[in-house]
Amino acid sequence: MRLRLDYIDIAKGIGIILVVCSHTIYPELMYYTSAFFVPVFFFCSGFTSSKKEIGIKENFIRHALKLLKPYLCFSILLMLIFHDFSLRAIFGIFYSRYCLYPFGTEPDIVHFMIVGNYPMWFLTCMVVAYLLYEIILYSPRYQYHLVAVYLIAAILMQYLPILLPWSIDTAPLMAIIMYCGTQVRKYFPDIFSSKAPNTLVIISLVTYLLLIPFCQDINISVREYGTSIFTYLLAALTGSILVTWLSRLLQGTIIGKGLQHIGIHSLTIFCIEIPFILWGKQLPMILFRDLPQQSQLLATAITQIVVSIAGGYLISLLLHKNKHIRNIVFYE
Repeated sequence: MRLRLDYIDIAKGIGIILVVCSHTIYPELMYYTSAFFVPVFFFCSGFTSSKKEIGIKENFIRHALKLLKPYLCFSILLMLIFHDFSLRAIFGIFYSRYCLYPFGTEPDIVHFMIVGNYPMWFLTCMVVAYLLYEIILYSPRYQYHLVAVYLIAAILMQYLPILLPWSIDTAPLMAIIMYCGTQVRKYFPDIFSSKAPNTLVIISLVTYLLLIPFCQDINISVREYGTSIFTYLLAALTGSILVTWLSRLLQGTIIGKGLQHIGIHSLTIFCIEIPFILWGKQLPMILFRDLPQQSQLLATAITQIVVSIAGGYLISLLLHKNKHIRNIVFYE
């Protein structure tokens, strides 16, 4: 069963705005949210998922197609937009990792995703995470053993000299976050049914506030977890719970409805944000050049966010409007 909950779409809307913000000229705005703005998508996926009656192979293929069809289509579109058909660009699409080496380990980290497609590592990572997550669901007797194996694997793969394709080194941790989302729904079914925070939400708030100082320099796209993988995992989970609860508070409001629409179209925004990020940088740098540097950066970042979200949202609407194009780009 796949649940469709308004506040989950709102949480995804908040998440994609934060993702776009992290790619602007002023990513310092992400100081308090760097631990959860990507994991919240995995948490929400786990929260709304459960074991299906169909086999694990068929179930995985469905999830993979939903992610890989837009991945391929938007990759081709971005190659056209950036006029880059080099072997590196093509290889980057297949390898699906921002670079080959972790930051700080090589003078040349060897960039792969060079056609504005670097946010799309998320899609292939989720494909792998879905497979690992479903192995847990379809193995009820060994669920906790598998979680332990995934955690150990993620810890060990931190020391690999290269970043693995399709985020194979990061996906086990994301699968754990998905599984935790499922467990939260199982053991705390009413956690988001009321606007009043329950005990788990309060504990999550206190825990996350305590963990903020340990959650800097996080970038899971290049396998950076901040102080440690354990503090990151705990912060990712508690932060995801908090933003989902906040989304429940916003449900039914004007702001909530706007975020809900953005969340429904977050996949397209993920894929096409970078051209809009670049276009949104040009005009503000001219209009606000007389402002103090900090104000100029803030104004430019806000413009980039608005342009990227609005542009991606409109493109998604157009793609979904035409049945034939929708069937080519998306799997429904």
